[in-house]
Amino acid sequence: MKFSSGFISAVILFSYILVPVWSHADERRQNPYLVIDVSDGSIISANREFDRWYPASLTKLMTAYVIMKAISNNELNIGSPVRISKRARNMPPSRMGYKTGTLLRVDTALKILIVKSANDVAVALAESVAGSVEKFVERMNHAAISLGLTESHFSNPNGLHSSRQYSSARDLAVLSRRLLLDFPEYSYWFAISAIRTSVKTHYSYNLLLERFDGANGMKTGFICASGYNMVASAKRGKRQLIAIILGEKSQTHRAVLAARLLNEAFASPEQLIGNILTSGNKKGAEPQNQRSLLCSPKAVKARYEPGPGSAVIDSPHLNKRKISRQPTGIQTGGVDSEPSKAYAELFNASQPNVAIPTKRPHYVPVNPVLVQKQPDNSPAGPIPVPILRPAR
Repeated sequence: MKFSSGFISAVILFSYILVPVWSHADERRQNPYLVIDVSDGSIISANREFDRWYPASLTKLMTAYVIMKAISNNELNIGSPVRISKRARNMPPSRMGYKTGTLLRVDTALKILIVKSANDVAVALAESVAGSVEKFVERMNHAAISLGLTESHFSNPNGLHSSRQYSSARDLAVLSRRLLLDFPEYSYWFAISAIRTSVKTHYSYNLLLERFDGANGMKTGFICASGYNMVASAKRGKRQLIAIILGEKSQTHRAVLAARLLNEAFASPEQLIGNILTSGNKKGAEPQNQRSLLCSPKAVKARYEPGPGSAVIDSPHLNKRKISRQPTGIQTGGVDSEPSKAYAELFNASQPNVAIPTKRPHYVPVNPVLVQKQPDNSPAGPIPVPILRPAR
């Protein structure tokens, strides 16, 4: 049978168009993902949501949860001190690189944790809240149990690789939802797109911020063992959704997939397939190390890795970056609240001659009526009487 050249050309063109669309859809089905509605935990789309996965810096969502819980329990305040220890100083990147002994406020440290994803600050927070990294990790795992995270275990507060640190898309969705619902007063921290110190601006690797309609958080993570992970939240009208993406091959791939899934979910609110609050008794596969797939020289060379502030992503699901706010200023010091009990015990024991930061006492002006004026012939000479400053 003979075919015209026009027919053959049409077949070739049709095949050329189909291949990338099919391969992209197939790729989307490979790794775990999950999209939920925050209001009730209903599942809108999912794949392998119970499989255990190395969370990388998504771990810091649990770190933030434990600290916010400690604040709500009055163990410390947002103005309490966080001290960079020698152990924190020696953490590998990503990090701020603060010198040992540097003090931060708790709220400053949390903003750095969320936006910069600094491993040194994660350790400093853990020590300053619980007295040691090990005691803080115990709190993380107790919180995981209380939240019903059935496929999660933590061994450090920053997400550096450990075979004993894993989670699942379902568990990360439960945790992220509780962060937003239990601590709404801090939710705006997850929407910060950049922080600025006196010497540098650090941009969030959440590429949906300022590029996706309604994006308002939350966190990204990457290690070779996990691939590119993401928790992305967005709100349109009264509806807030969260997308969990695990194991993508680049930061741009995870952003595009998250945006695509969220767009589809916002467009099809009636398509619900379950609920994360009633599905915690299922067990998925054990975590698989992705290093050979994602960190080979060939894989590293092939992926597009721009700076997050300058990334240009060609996707119908993401807009051109539109700067919506100036970077949030970050500085050291500024402590104005009492330290946690664990902080006081840790640093007073290790450096007994170093004063522990405490809240400044309230200043009460001296009543000038009670001050006696010295005679002019006094050996000290005339002494001026203190007076109250006029109110402003």
